[in-house]
Amino acid sequence: MNAIRPGFFPAEQNRKILTEERVANIMGHTPMKRFGESAELVGAASTWHRPRASSFVTGAIISVDGGYTAMTI
Repeated sequence: MNAIRPGFFPAEQNRKILTEERVANIMGHTPMKRFGESAELVGAASTWHRPRASSFVTGAIISVDGGYTAMTI
């Protein structure tokens, strides 16, 4: 099994909790200084639909978070 670990992607269910202060905290910890876009999640997942490109990938977790996780280390 493989998985995608998304970072911060604005959506209807979380827009109300994205206060100015929270957004500043997120951007201060995200090297790309922006929220993700849904097409970026699709791009990461599409690799698994190419058998020659991903046939030996197993047990992988791909972070699609603009570098947020890397800044936590």
